[in-house]
Amino acid sequence: MKHKKVFDMVLFSTFSAIILILTLVPNIGYIRVGVASITIVHIPVLIGIMFLGLGYSLSLGLVFGLSSLIAAFMYASSPADLAFQNPIISVLPRIVFALVAFYIIRLLFMIRKKSKYGNLINFIIVTVVSTAFILFASEGIVTVTNWYRSIVYPVGILLLVILLTGYIFFIRKSKHKNLAYVPAAFIVSTLIHTVLVLGTLGLMKPAAFGDNADIFGIILSVLGTNGVIEAAAGVLIGTPIVVALKNLIEKDELDESLI
Repeated sequence: MKHKKVFDMVLFSTFSAIILILTLVPNIGYIRVGVASITIVHIPVLIGIMFLGLGYSLSLGLVFGLSSLIAAFMYASSPADLAFQNPIISVLPRIVFALVAFYIIRLLFMIRKKSKYGNLINFIIVTVVSTAFILFASEGIVTVTNWYRSIVYPVGILLLVILLTGYIFFIRKSKHKNLAYVPAAFIVSTLIHTVLVLGTLGLMKPAAFGDNADIFGIILSVLGTNGVIEAAAGVLIGTPIVVALKNLIEKDELDESLI
């Protein structure tokens, strides 16, 4: 595109505004479910990272973190919410998340582009990462709740099957084969975001999990519930938007080439 700098600036501004709206308007970007919340604010961050350079990507992470910090002062109601008034918990993990996601997306893209079996490799990566998270999370749920493994593990496996089945249906469509890395990036990056935030919270503010709580078990259980739901939401919401934006950009480039 001739006006790449303008395009990047507009795209960054647009996604920053979406992040602020999702974060600062109650129950939109952070959907409250009992004492926990399911985050979808990471979705516009990841979409932006797929199109923007490293500087803008880190800036989106910063906007994500700062808006989370502001929201913590505006709406905090639980010890976990109050913990996010610490910038090390609310801001730093989101910047690191943007950095890690940037390189994960580029890596998955290069695997798809350079390797004859790129889509298969991406599928294997998604399967291995998702399976590891589901298994560890299932054990965490069992540890925290004392529920039967015979119930928790089959449910976890069912969630894994649903996630991977949706991924397979997406990449089987011929028009999506070149974009098979997109849902893979959403799944892997979202789970990493959950680990970074919960890990930082556990290190910096363990009291937010409750007195004498099994912090590691709680983190694993949240990964298996919120983390997987957020990853699925990223795929379902983010992937169609990325596909539409890519088609729009490619059409714009074609139109300019004909002028």
